[in-house]
Amino acid sequence: MKKLLSIVLSLTILFSMAAVLSAPATVSAASKTGKKYVTYKKITKNIKKDGITILKGTAKYPKLTAKSKAAKKVNSYFKKTVTKIVKNITKAAKDDYAGNGKENFTRFNTWYSFDVNIKLTYNAKGKYSFKMVDYEYWMGAHGYTAITGHNFSKSTGKRVSNSKLTQYSGAELKEKIVSALEKEINKEPKKYNSNALESVKQLSVNKFNIWLKGQKIHVMFNQYDIASYAAGPTELTIKF
Repeated sequence: MKKLLSIVLSLTILFSMAAVLSAPATVSAASKTGKKYVTYKKITKNIKKDGITILKGTAKYPKLTAKSKAAKKVNSYFKKTVTKIVKNITKAAKDDYAGNGKENFTRFNTWYSFDVNIKLTYNAKGKYSFKMVDYEYWMGAHGYTAITGHNFSKSTGKRVSNSKLTQYSGAELKEKIVSALEKEINKEPKKYNSNALESVKQLSVNKFNIWLKGQKIHVMFNQYDIASYAAGPTELTIKF
């Protein structure tokens, strides 16, 4: 009986180990984007002049918890990037009010605003990947949202080019992007500019807007890139 129990216990341990070893990489990558690996900082603005709101917004950016020089370099990059965005729109709002006064802000019952959100989406295989959503409204016909990918080496803190981001060569990755976009255009040809596909074919692979998440490459074409503002952005996903 003891021998049988010993065999059962051994088999249980072996199956448990096999399950752990065979777990998909997406679980590992996903588990390294939580609070243990990154926290988030906020900059909030709510500026009023003479009882009128002239600027309102929040910017959220990541701070990697790793103590390496590379992580500190990445943290510095995002802090500077967000600080610059907030500084520029704050100056624009104040200058507008100083030049045009209260009337310009009350006429349309609106004000300058921003909503910036940067998230760590991938933390594996020697790379950090972030998705940045930057919405800004500068008192025009409408605001604009720019969604961008930012990829870094975990060992140096330097930006990683698209051609070195995955196992695909630059040529292979570009071919996959063009193929995926062509399928989308064929589904809804009226949505895209007539020269959308040709213009994308002319791009260098390192000019594409990319970030990683799980086991997928996310490729973003923002408003106006290959379609009108009203058509919205186009996001492609490619397995790697």
